[in-house]
Amino acid sequence: MAGRIKVRLKRDGLNVETSALLNSVFETVSPDIVIPVELAKRLGLRPPEKSVSTLLDTGGGEVVLPFYKSALELILEDRENKNLLVNVIVNPHISEVLISDYVASFLGIVLLDFKRGLWRLIDDPPNIVRRVILLKNGNLLSNMYLLGISNCCFFK
Repeated sequence: MAGRIKVRLKRDGLNVETSALLNSVFETVSPDIVIPVELAKRLGLRPPEKSVSTLLDTGGGEVVLPFYKSALELILEDRENKNLLVNVIVNPHISEVLISDYVASFLGIVLLDFKRGLWRLIDDPPNIVRRVILLKNGNLLSNMYLLGISNCCFFK
């Protein structure tokens, strides 16, 4: 299981709650996220009107994609004070939100176990572990659990 968290994206009164993949290979020097085209449409970022283009070096080669500076507010599910104005790259070749190392670090996200989907915030009390649960329809729900709860439910 990859490290995924539940986030809320806000732009001009529009709110979308979704999952986001933590990607340590997505290394940036600014608060960047990548979103799929369908999500960009829901947030009013498509068609690309006031964007510039950026060149990304991906595993599949170089691609030029629309880039929006400081376009969205990203908020963690249970922490209104854990938010960040992020730059957005719209990528037609992905199906979920990708969070860069910069954004994950700024928010204080610490992955504890990739396989079981366990994570925490750097300022969480020591007894709090958060778990991502994958539901049958592919939606992700993230819950906080106290350490010691080993009953994890992954539906296929």
